[in-house]
Amino acid sequence: MSGAVPLSPRDSYTEMTEIVLPQHANALGTAFGGTVLSWIDVCAAVVAQRHCGRIAVTAAIDDVQFLAPLHVGDVVRLFGRVNGAFARSVEVEVTVEREDAATRARCLCADALLTFVPVDPLGRPMPVPPLLAENDDDRRRATEAAERRARRLERKRTSR
Repeated sequence: MSGAVPLSPRDSYTEMTEIVLPQHANALGTAFGGTVLSWIDVCAAVVAQRHCGRIAVTAAIDDVQFLAPLHVGDVVRLFGRVNGAFARSVEVEVTVEREDAATRARCLCADALLTFVPVDPLGRPMPVPPLLAENDDDRRRATEAAERRARRLERKRTSR
């Protein structure tokens, strides 16, 4: 995006809160993976749209790890940020935590990496503003995102 102002990951950082209700849970009283994925996708979409300044659609979910269960009644916190910005896509990372109602202690329950593409009203991909890496963590995340993107594109190229 020629001439676009670089944006910090903090410009699009997003936090969401959910509560696991009975309709979100299986017979064991734990949240369905699909429900958690839906929350992750929404959080990531908000991050991508904030960074890109327009509607962005899910292109890929590269990596999802379910690390601990979420039970009916649990407060769920989701945190999303841009890791990398490319010509027409962004990589977004979302972490999911369970928050203890009494102590507010948190437990990491899931994390995911997603790729989003901003689109125009006809659904055509649009340019992405560059990412402003402000510190070592931002630079590390951007480098790792670029490496993952290169591997993804290579897999796509060799699978044809």
